[in-house]
Amino acid sequence: MCRVLFAVGDGERIRPLVRALVGAAEKDPYKEKRGKGRQHKDGWGYTLLSGGKLEHYRSSSPIFRDEKGVEGLIEKLGGFSILMAHARAASQGGRDLLNTQPFSFSSRRGFSFWLYHNGDINKAKLIELGEFDGDLAGVSDSYVLGAYLCRKLGGTAKGELLRLYSPVMDATNTSLNTGLLLLLPGGSARAFLTAYSRPLYIMRPANWDYVRQIEVEDESLFALASSTLELYHKGPWKPVQNGTAFYLSIDAEGESFNVERLVMG
Repeated sequence: MCRVLFAVGDGERIRPLVRALVGAAEKDPYKEKRGKGRQHKDGWGYTLLSGGKLEHYRSSSPIFRDEKGVEGLIEKLGGFSILMAHARAASQGGRDLLNTQPFSFSSRRGFSFWLYHNGDINKAKLIELGEFDGDLAGVSDSYVLGAYLCRKLGGTAKGELLRLYSPVMDATNTSLNTGLLLLLPGGSARAFLTAYSRPLYIMRPANWDYVRQIEVEDESLFALASSTLELYHKGPWKPVQNGTAFYLSIDAEGESFNVERLVMG
């Protein structure tokens, strides 16, 4: 499984969160306690919307060995920014660029989106939900999740997103911690973020420590991140209750955002 970060607001305040993601990917005590090693080294990537520009970057190198890529991202974080970043520890799918996140999709219904996922989902059930042919060999469960959403999403309303995520919760083996950034006609944006782990899985404290998410919210910043970032950035983090979704309306030109908390199910 992986380490993830979504942040919107003041780019200067997002910079230390990126550095915290690097630290979390290189040395993750929560991962190590589970006997799964301590690194998230199977590639990384980000989607950044800032200053009227969108950049999608993916690398098969570990984030902690891609100094040029990380420093390039940090330099771009000035002014109002929307960032989603992902450091991968592969559980399904090849260790290659195709499976490196975030993924990019364009819907036939007139919007584009970028997706990251932390966790493990029953891939066969996702294929069934998406009504796909074949077993989609070589691609990860996270990629199939994006393909399912691209095929089934009828729009970007919060009710529609909750409806499509509900059966995926039933197919989740460990966690369904996701970030979805949706770009609409006219330049407006929405984000849909989920913090869900299978109840039986998190009965083991070491598992919960690893998959839980944390948040920061005030007037100039909202961020949702994997738990390990709290060890590398001593911000005013708050715990996120399992089964919470966040729906954000974002006006990049007006440099504003609104956050709604929803209950998944």
